[in-house]
Amino acid sequence: MVTPGRILVAERDPELLELVVPVLRLAGHRVTAARDGLQALGLWRNQPFDLVVLGMVLPRLTGLEVLHELRADAERTQSAVIMLSSLGTREEVRTAVLAGADEVLATPFTVQVLRTRVEELLAERALVGAST
Repeated sequence: MVTPGRILVAERDPELLELVVPVLRLAGHRVTAARDGLQALGLWRNQPFDLVVLGMVLPRLTGLEVLHELRADAERTQSAVIMLSSLGTREEVRTAVLAGADEVLATPFTVQVLRTRVEELLAERALVGAST
């Protein structure tokens, strides 16, 4: 198992948020939830997160707008980012990856897929951190 991570989850759909947050907490991670992009960005700026899970469509700032801000911060670009997409189209996936997302998961997804990708990205991040 990977060392528990500090994870920020931003999602407008309360049902999806209520699924993702407990699943990640049960896996041992410290999870903070946000219901809109502006809140997510404020939380991210005030504390370190190892991984950020962003819905594509968020109130006040979209997931892509938040992602651009995360990647523009030269001192804190190390956070892994998973985007959640209700469309999952090639163009949407391509846009998110080009903007700096490490992964795009189309909804609906299984809990196991989410846990696996979170663990893999945290493990990759730990390896990169250990080699620098």
